Amino acid sequence: MSGQSVPESGLPRDLTRESIPFSPAEPEEDAPNPAPSDPLSPMPEGRRRRWLIGGGIALAAVAVAIWAAVFLTARPLPEGLRYLPGKSIAVAELRPDLPGDQRTHLGNLLAHFPGFADQSNLSEKIDELLTRITNAASHGTVDYATRVKPLLAGPIFLAIGDPAPAPSTQGAAVPRGLVVMTTDGTASCDVVFGSATELETYRAASLRSVGSDLVCAVDGKFLLLGDAAGVRAGLDARRDGSGMDTNARYRTAHGALEGDQLGSVYVDGTRAADLLKTAMAASGTTLTLSGLPEWAVVGLRVVDDAVTLDLRTAPVHVPAPSGDLPTAAPAAVSRLAPLLPTDTLGYLEIHGVGALVQHTLAALRDNPATSAAVGQVEQQLAIVGGLGNLVGWIDELGVAVVPGGADTGGVGGAVLIRGDATKVAAQLAQLHNLLVLASTGTDITLHDSPHAGTTITTVDLGDLGALASALGVPGLGGGGVRLVFSLAARDGLLMVTLGDGVAQKLLDVPAGSGLDTTPAYQGAIRLAGTPNDAQLYVALDGILGWAEAHLPSQVLAGAEQSLRPYLDHLAGLAASGRSTPAGAHERLVLTVK
Repeated sequence: MSGQSVPESGLPRDLTRESIPFSPAEPEEDAPNPAPSDPLSPMPEGRRRRWLIGGGIALAAVAVAIWAAVFLTARPLPEGLRYLPGKSIAVAELRPDLPGDQRTHLGNLLAHFPGFADQSNLSEKIDELLTRITNAASHGTVDYATRVKPLLAGPIFLAIGDPAPAPSTQGAAVPRGLVVMTTDGTASCDVVFGSATELETYRAASLRSVGSDLVCAVDGKFLLLGDAAGVRAGLDARRDGSGMDTNARYRTAHGALEGDQLGSVYVDGTRAADLLKTAMAASGTTLTLSGLPEWAVVGLRVVDDAVTLDLRTAPVHVPAPSGDLPTAAPAAVSRLAPLLPTDTLGYLEIHGVGALVQHTLAALRDNPATSAAVGQVEQQLAIVGGLGNLVGWIDELGVAVVPGGADTGGVGGAVLIRGDATKVAAQLAQLHNLLVLASTGTDITLHDSPHAGTTITTVDLGDLGALASALGVPGLGGGGVRLVFSLAARDGLLMVTLGDGVAQKLLDVPAGSGLDTTPAYQGAIRLAGTPNDAQLYVALDGILGWAEAHLPSQVLAGAEQSLRPYLDHLAGLAASGRSTPAGAHERLVLTVK
């Protein structure tokens, strides 16, 4: 209704009084003015009709808008799924046709690398790359243009189905595999595989042997490849309407992935667990599996500056562990990344560690298979006040790799533990006292030094071989190997660092100038997802610079010539994970610059 004038009534002109055929007759000119209407009196029939017509059309417009929003924006399931048996254990999908926005995003991503700045011939460049790969893999015996490219006109599927019956004399059943390729309509079994022998006609499709136990069939624009039983099962699924497109679990998992995908892998958790139990039983082993999701799906997607890999799983309902346990920590934004220097090479952070460890141990205690072993562990922990006293004070735990001194080969490490400030100070004091006690009569030395208003305790454990012998643990260390680390605490943060000057480096990070301010970290973590339960970050650009400064030149010589133009454009690698009542979601991200 674009460009159509709308009167003050709010209805389109073609729905105004002049156009409605049910308008009541106009009063005669000499008729007296009607009395003011009573607001409680019935609405005149003509007005009622006009409101009903206008309201009905408005409701119809809303219904059409909702239908369009739900169905027109949804990603339809590819037709090739109809050939995959609906009870398949796993389904892998590859999209060489670059669906939806993936062609544009892939072009924008490749534009960061040499040779891909011009997007007008992206398809030709991809064909050239695939031709080189095909020639190398087949030693020049397979022509890409005639035998491979016709198979890349749409999705390629690989399904793992129910096992074929195993021979009665040996082994477990082997799951069936079926490959379904979307062709351009010119492919045939003979052209793709060089030669094929006709076996039979099954449900209007010709089954042809293409060597060994492989059978090929072409049905319309789809080519099926597998053993004879698998290909027949695929044709049955298509003819009988029982393919994976009717599988509710698969549809739910497929819908959990965001946007168009370059590829995905789906696993039916229940069927996979049953298959594994059957295989173990065949070998005389009993396997108990619990707490597995009904389904899991992994999806590969490209955005303009990154490649993302998503793992989503169905929610897992497990009984709450027994005992008086702390509340599990909610997802959070990192509070430790701002404390790390900008040249940090890698970083792992886990939130709610104290509660997580206690919940995990309680769940193991409730499991009959592990309850006895957990009981012994809890008896040992009682000496230090129990597990809650040992780890209950920990909120976040982080492990970082940072450039360090020459004593550790130019790289250092740090363990960051955040918790209640009073408890952190108490834990450091307790640890300090234990080290002082342990140093009596040994080669262990402690040295305190002030820095930035904080006391750094440097601990030298001496010769590790001698220390191991003194502790009755032979075979550890030796050869004059020494271990030196530092302890420091500030504002509810306990730091354990390895490497010369690493503790001082962390304490000198200015407020508002930490790792979280770098573009590489921000871009990678934003795409990976925050807040989260855990996160990982690797500074790929920083690692390249560190390698150039510390690795021998002869090690880098080959990489400098062949890989350096591409490595220079890598920015960061990040991962995050989060569990919700709707299921778990983990994402891995590779960013470029």
